[in-house]
Amino acid sequence: SVLLGMKGLPPLAEEMHIARDIFLATYNETKIHISNISTAGSVALIRKAKKDGVQISCDVTAHHLVFTEELLVDFDSNYKVKPPLRSKADIKALIAGLKDGTIDAITSQHRPEEIEFKNVEFEIAHYGIIALQTVLPLLIKAGLDLNLIVEKLSINPRKLLNLNSSIIEEGIEANFTVFATDKKWLYNSNTNYSKSANNPLLGTELTGKVILVYNNNQYQEN
Repeated sequence: SVLLGMKGLPPLAEEMHIARDIFLATYNETKIHISNISTAGSVALIRKAKKDGVQISCDVTAHHLVFTEELLVDFDSNYKVKPPLRSKADIKALIAGLKDGTIDAITSQHRPEEIEFKNVEFEIAHYGIIALQTVLPLLIKAGLDLNLIVEKLSINPRKLLNLNSSIIEEGIEANFTVFATDKKWLYNSNTNYSKSANNPLLGTELTGKVILVYNNNQYQEN
């Protein structure tokens, strides 16, 4: 933010909030979930809290595992998200946190915005990225193992929400997603299903695609 000459949201601000919330959760002996963490310091705080027996869980967005703060130098407001993009060192720590169980889940942080709120000066542009279609390609680009992707995107979120696991078994209603990790496709205005276009990946070729979704007796092919 100093380099760009704008107000910032430094890592310390996020970490101070998390440290406070961990203290409150410990004091009240209650569960707490922290969404959209983005810094190495946050990972360290939550890792220690879990080891200390605090009932804490957390998640990270797919784009915070790939996009870095260096992409902001061109003032592309499609990279303006909250929390802001961080450093490569932070990404490394976030991925390590996913692998060792510190981070429980991955989210899309899908947030459509109309063009008049994005096609403006960076400082006043709204935060947010449309992300439902790009979560899988980003996680593949981040180099995450397929089993880890399924665990953090599907299995663990259901556990956090106290929902029954989705299983395929005779006599039980099936809910499932079919996807191809090696499928290459062009993400453009013709393949974008959102009414908004606030995603910096539009106009690029992506690897990894959801083929179909079957949920609650409804079938949708992509």
